[in-house]
Amino acid sequence: MKEFISTLLGGQTAGAFAALLFFALLGALISLLFHTTKRDPVSSSTPIRFSWIFFIQDNWKRALTSFLLIYVFLRFTPELIGVQLNEFWAIAIGLCNDQLAQVIKNKTNILGQKK
Repeated sequence: MKEFISTLLGGQTAGAFAALLFFALLGALISLLFHTTKRDPVSSSTPIRFSWIFFIQDNWKRALTSFLLIYVFLRFTPELIGVQLNEFWAIAIGLCNDQLAQVIKNKTNILGQKK
């Protein structure tokens, strides 16, 4: 079982991987919140005032995709491009992967919304 967990975490300790995951998720949340400033408040499909419930309902697929991409990048970046991950790179991964999830959402029907 120890070998299985080590393989899932890419040889990192659980604490180190959890810390990188925290920073990557923070980056993704920042990206999602930046996205809310671009919404059209007079649109019939969005509330006039910010609503966390609407935010979660409108972005859950994007957030799930972003989370999965974050795990993949945190796990395989050291092996693929030889970069030693730190907190800065984890935030950058979170920001970039959320933007990638938004592009997938906008350009395809994979996440259920094609513009």
